[in-house]
Amino acid sequence: MEEKILLVDDDPSFLNLTRTFLIQKGMEVIVASTKNEAVEVFDQYDPSLVVLDVYLPDGNGIDLIPRFRNGNRFLPIILVSGQSEIEEVVRAMQLGATDYVKKPFDYEELLIKIKMALDGTREKKELDELRSLKDPDDEYNLLFGLFDSMNKVRAMVDQVAETDITVLVTGESGTGKDLVAKAVHKKSNKKDNPFVKVNCAALPYELLESELFGYEKGAFTGAYRRKLGKFELASSGSIFLDEISEMPVKLQSKLLQVVQDRSFSRVGGERDVEVNTRIIAATNKDLEGAVKVGAFREDLYYRINVVNIHVPPLRERKDDMPIFVERFIDKYSFMYNKKDIRISDTLMDLFVRYSWPGNIRELENYIKRIVLMESDIQVIQEIVRKKEEEILSVKELKDVSHRDRDYDLGGDRGLHEIIERIDTSADEIPLKEIAKIAAKQAERKVIQKVLNDVRWNRRKAAKILQISYKALLYKMKDCGIVQNV
Repeated sequence: MEEKILLVDDDPSFLNLTRTFLIQKGMEVIVASTKNEAVEVFDQYDPSLVVLDVYLPDGNGIDLIPRFRNGNRFLPIILVSGQSEIEEVVRAMQLGATDYVKKPFDYEELLIKIKMALDGTREKKELDELRSLKDPDDEYNLLFGLFDSMNKVRAMVDQVAETDITVLVTGESGTGKDLVAKAVHKKSNKKDNPFVKVNCAALPYELLESELFGYEKGAFTGAYRRKLGKFELASSGSIFLDEISEMPVKLQSKLLQVVQDRSFSRVGGERDVEVNTRIIAATNKDLEGAVKVGAFREDLYYRINVVNIHVPPLRERKDDMPIFVERFIDKYSFMYNKKDIRISDTLMDLFVRYSWPGNIRELENYIKRIVLMESDIQVIQEIVRKKEEEILSVKELKDVSHRDRDYDLGGDRGLHEIIERIDTSADEIPLKEIAKIAAKQAERKVIQKVLNDVRWNRRKAAKILQISYKALLYKMKDCGIVQNV
């Protein structure tokens, strides 16, 4: 579809030359020489972009910007002027102009600005459409609605959300405890009020105290004015105390007062401040164990552990792996403008077998890398290395090898061929023996592809692979890579 451009300028020569140039570039062009004419033409043709002169016979062209943007907030408007009026340009940008070009200019420069503005508008529209289609509960449904293993967590969130009960979310690092906390807030009657997160492990005692409870002017050196703490900022909403097990014991007594009485005093304050804040805490540590060794107050533990929502680790939710993978691929493919990204059956098999110490966060990072690199070979290599201390049966290794045939990385002995030669009388074999083979074949595949892509410019390939030129030559020799003449 041709882009429809509206040119508004009182210079006939400029209109004719610019119109002819843009038509030659495949655009439809409508022209106007006054403000009144521009409004009529705009309403009649609904242009994709406006090139607008500042000074027109019947007034300032900048005054048209709100009128044009009224029905289309994404409409790109490029301002054109033969004079250096900085104040006018600033005003135009504040009203919504997209760009500015000063006369005289090179027509190719104008064309580039037009194309950039149109591309930017398309991206904004697509993002806006995605947001408009997104269900307000979409994040909640993605977290709980698709996974049977999370039904218990979902049921507990639904039960406690409408109350003011203090909630403790437990689970390993990377399992999504913060998303559960947000879900509790979003399903509550406080959802339209603030949700404030504080990482209790990120700050030392003195800074964490003032961060949570604020301080009065003159409370300490540098306290030149009163500062409100996170509890006050979260008043009538929810405060999420992440990694609460890391909170210093001295500060736990002050937190206990807030939990019990919904009041506290600012640092250096002489009176109590009352708040109506829902407290949600999270930890990946054993709080009961911390209580036994005196690292966490017992009375505070029982106060915050009124309801305990435990988020299971990813290794207990492996049936859900394909859905997580699909969601992350969709997310990062859109973010990085990549298409047709998929992972191999081999990697999916490794994902299911892997123990996932970093849980969902680790999986998300892997998928992000795959999307950026448009290949899952290096991730396969890394997962295999991480699993090298684990033991798999010969039969399992053979099953994986058959799915690896599409990923045979070349050479005289592919991975599946090596596994076929394993003595089948053995019940078990360390994966470590296979890891070196898989790693070498993965390197060979990647090096071969990069060399082909850069037409065997070895120095350029070494730079892309982030290794030295000598290291590349060594690896080429070791992998038996030679250039076909």
